[in-house]
Amino acid sequence: MGLLDNLFGKKEASNPGSPQETETPQEQINMACAVLLLEVAEADYADNPEEIRTIIKVLEAELKLRHSDVQNLLARAKAETAGATDLFPYTHLLNQRLDHGQKCAILTSMWRVAFADGNIDKYEELLIRRAHDLLRLDHADFIAAKQAARPTQI
Repeated sequence: MGLLDNLFGKKEASNPGSPQETETPQEQINMACAVLLLEVAEADYADNPEEIRTIIKVLEAELKLRHSDVQNLLARAKAETAGATDLFPYTHLLNQRLDHGQKCAILTSMWRVAFADGNIDKYEELLIRRAHDLLRLDHADFIAAKQAARPTQI
């Protein structure tokens, strides 16, 4: 099975019981969210522990997952996306299964990850813009998500 088949969720007949076959719709949504957040963290080609901590907090809070479940999800997401360059399979799944508000929440979470290290890299913003377009959200949603995720200055 090729990488594109894996990303698009196609299954080989000779491989029953593969992870895609046994994943529930919610597990697929969780994976798509984890992948998008990891992609933001990796967009600037710098490993930043604060971005990873933010991803963990977001996944625990937004998806109501336990810390150990988030750790497993992130490990699977990293393995699945190694070498992947396309967000479409993940955003397509989210478009099919989520409403507008839920997609906006994902976009806000992506911005939270980008803001986590105190620096919005141009590649992080570009990736979020691509995800925004693929999630079929308006420019107003893009701006609102960015503002909602911006750390407050006291």
